[in-house]
Amino acid sequence: MHFGFRGHVMTRNAFRAAGRSRSLAVALLLLLVPVVAMAKPPTAAQARYFCFGAGDIADDQRIAGCSVVIQANPSDALALANRAEMYRRRGEAERALADLNRAIDINPGDAAAWFNRGIAHDDLGDRDHAISDYSSAIKLKPGDAQVYNNRGNSYAAKDDYDRAFADYDQAIKLDPRFALAYFNRGTAYRERGDAEKALADLDRAIKLDPNHGPAYGNRARVHRDRGDRALAFADFGQSLALNPDNDRDAYARANMYFDQRDWTLALADYDRSIKANPNYAGVFNARCMTRAILGQLQEALADCDQSLRMRPNDPNTLDSRALAFLKLGHWSAAIADYDTVLSIKPDLASALYGRGIARRRGGDDDGAARDIAAARAINAEIAETFVSYDVR
Repeated sequence: MHFGFRGHVMTRNAFRAAGRSRSLAVALLLLLVPVVAMAKPPTAAQARYFCFGAGDIADDQRIAGCSVVIQANPSDALALANRAEMYRRRGEAERALADLNRAIDINPGDAAAWFNRGIAHDDLGDRDHAISDYSSAIKLKPGDAQVYNNRGNSYAAKDDYDRAFADYDQAIKLDPRFALAYFNRGTAYRERGDAEKALADLDRAIKLDPNHGPAYGNRARVHRDRGDRALAFADFGQSLALNPDNDRDAYARANMYFDQRDWTLALADYDRSIKANPNYAGVFNARCMTRAILGQLQEALADCDQSLRMRPNDPNTLDSRALAFLKLGHWSAAIADYDTVLSIKPDLASALYGRGIARRRGGDDDGAARDIAAARAINAEIAETFVSYDVR
């Protein structure tokens, strides 16, 4: 699977001060209150600093401070909004949504709260409510390019590209130097198959923000799709130099190495991707397959088993595990996995050919001949592919 990024403007004005006089209070507290782990609930003065201060304040401190402020004044919409952002950053979108619901009930004229709640809905995958909240923010503040950008992303996530392009266009009209809007529009053009417009927008995004790694990654995908592999490798390299923990770009580059049978480099990038994000079954399957090809067979089985725990009965992963069993000489186990694969994907050439090899080595020459002939009818080069796996 090859996939890219879309860039949201994340919650804005999250730690807004509560007015001029309160800003002065915060400035004084910067001198008086050390930022340390709280062994007990903060005092009222500390709480206001932790909730509204602009310094380097830990998420837990921010939540503790805002909670004290809210306990003292449950109608403090600003404290609710600030605590919501902390919950959202910690992946607690439901709690963020609850606080933003209260903040909007208290102050429905706060465009930033509607915007931030739209982001929380997006985090939960609720595009329709996200679009509704972004639209409310636009009614209150129609000149805000960032809201149009995010609403465009929500439309694009629903494959409503006409509305997405209209919003990206408006964001760029309002802010011609808005790199993220060019990035998102370029990404949408790629998804629609318009490589030229995608490249133009991604080039512009990179010119405006040369340190935005995902823009290089998505431009790399356009180059790869056009067959410009050298340019794709260069852009993936730049993306990973800027953000070494970008698991998606490491995975995408690994797949390119795999496609050109550079197994060692592919394995290194699969390792990198899994280290950054161990929650995607497809990468474990890809590493399983690569390790099986390289002869790291027990490690391959461990990866395939992990992938199957995350995505049970996935035929591609079973096909990879069957190869590991085949190379281990476990003919019955290989045939069992290939049987399951072919019950789901009866025309998968690799499974037919692999089962043919396993049957031949297990003494079933007639079954082997049928499977191998069927595989070659689907893919005339399947034998060469298995030779590259060191299976003959």
